[in-house]
Amino acid sequence: MELELDPALLRSMKNLRLADPGSVVREAVALFLFQKKLVSAGKAASLADMSLAGFMDLLDSVKVPQAEYTPEDLSMDLKTLRSLKRKRGKK
Repeated sequence: MELELDPALLRSMKNLRLADPGSVVREAVALFLFQKKLVSAGKAASLADMSLAGFMDLLDSVKVPQAEYTPEDLSMDLKTLRSLKRKRGKK
């Protein structure tokens, strides 16, 4: 599917010397959808017409976390580690 950009936006992007304004828009949309948790990293990479590794590099370059690690995740991991440590000590 071809993406049509507003002519004024396209001129502005070309004035910034962006080689491929369409790819900039695809990447921006993919980043937005990924940040809003509407698509997976793999789907976002596909939408941006990039490899998954390339999309991960893009995330890193714009300081977007590749995954969310919540306080609840940390709590669950600590419980698991304590449980494993207790089991290991009983042997």
